[in-house]
Amino acid sequence: MDYLGPLQVRIMQHVWRNGPSTVHDVHDALNALPGSKQLAYTTILTVMRSLAKRNLLNQEPVGRFHRFSPLVEQDVFNKVMVVKLCDELFEGKDAELVACLERSRKDPPPEL
Repeated sequence: MDYLGPLQVRIMQHVWRNGPSTVHDVHDALNALPGSKQLAYTTILTVMRSLAKRNLLNQEPVGRFHRFSPLVEQDVFNKVMVVKLCDELFEGKDAELVACLERSRKDPPPEL
């Protein structure tokens, strides 16, 4: 399982939180968030189709639209991503990951 970009994460979080959703549902919800960049409907559609191709979302036709539902539970996805991050950045050393997280919370790094 590969990492997701920021928009992909926001879409997955919406579907995990709200259950099966149409592109219209997600588009309206993300654009309603305060301070969010307004996204085109086609952008959301493209990203959701991409997530379906990656087997993270199920795409089911319902009349004139499609309903997308998660194929992976959020907890499972999060665990896979944390293990992958630990393996790739900290050579599988859990303690180093935790120490880095603790240091980062106490003294946040500058934005890159």
